[in-house]
Amino acid sequence: MAKLVIIRGNSGSGKSSLAKKLQAHYGRGTLLIAQDTVRRDMLKEKVEPGNLSIDLTETLARFGYEHDLLVLVEGFYETDIYGHMLERLRTLFASQTLAYYYDLTFEETVRRHRTRVKQEEFTPSDMKRWWKDRDFLGWQEESFFRNEDSLEAAFERIVQDLEEI
Repeated sequence: MAKLVIIRGNSGSGKSSLAKKLQAHYGRGTLLIAQDTVRRDMLKEKVEPGNLSIDLTETLARFGYEHDLLVLVEGFYETDIYGHMLERLRTLFASQTLAYYYDLTFEETVRRHRTRVKQEEFTPSDMKRWWKDRDFLGWQEESFFRNEDSLEAAFERIVQDLEEI
């Protein structure tokens, strides 16, 4: 049975590292859909309503659903731009949906960003410009990671949650 895990949050919060760790753990049968890959690398799209990455992300996730994969949708995915698409995926995957949001302080995202290999790609000033505070989906099943949650703690929590659905 297909399962959907949505991992959202601001730049530098740890979403990509967590999604890659989950994909490595589960291996074959896991589809990782990274917003940066779809929007920036594949399509060169801007973050704006109606951008093509919205439809492509949904199409890829539906492919995962049709092939009974574990689908990891990871990215900033601002609610005002991507919310309707995420809601459609939630409806499609129904009870097999888990959603997580990195609810971190700006200072914590900067601290985490400074530990990354790609820290030179953008600055804390860029991060501040892109920042969206508490951009929750508003779903009952949406869970949150806080400043004190390490990569390992977030990973273990999702693995446990996946066992329970």
